[in-house]
Amino acid sequence: MTVSKGLTGLMITLAAATASAGGSLDLNLSDKAVRVAYDGAQKDSGLHLNLSALHHTDDGEMFGAGVHVVNVREANSPLYLGVGAKAFGFTTEDYDGGALAVGGLFRYTLPMNSDVSFAGYAYYAPNVVSFGDAENMFNSDWRVQYAVIPNARVYTGYRYNSINIEDVDDNYEFADTFHVGLTLDF
Repeated sequence: MTVSKGLTGLMITLAAATASAGGSLDLNLSDKAVRVAYDGAQKDSGLHLNLSALHHTDDGEMFGAGVHVVNVREANSPLYLGVGAKAFGFTTEDYDGGALAVGGLFRYTLPMNSDVSFAGYAYYAPNVVSFGDAENMFNSDWRVQYAVIPNARVYTGYRYNSINIEDVDDNYEFADTFHVGLTLDF
């Protein structure tokens, strides 16, 4: 519970720090999981901050905090790219751990229909930067989105999280599922 309180405090602090620059709030749901994320970008700087919390009724909780640089040089480009790092912490009934992962994010808006886009992210943490019960970790999410209004997108996607647990033969698949969601830009 201390980790979730700390992450909540960090989310509020980062949200306040980036409020003037804008950002987005993302919520996605499945039968057994809920994920909420805040993304903030410093205007014209290319700096992108990200915080997320995932709860799965069977698998446990996963928290993340990331920093990225994003392409700001082509404002009207249909492709939005970012690369960076993300710190993860997770807790399950049997395992606890964390990782420092590298990866990136993207969103591609279809030129023939600007309301439709594909988006996703992927991060990998090898053994050297995985802690606790984790030997390595892969975190990803892939989506098809539709802009209901310019500042709100609904989507469906698939989340895949794989954690290699120390002394366990099979990877622990954390909250892997299809989901639906909503992203609000402000």
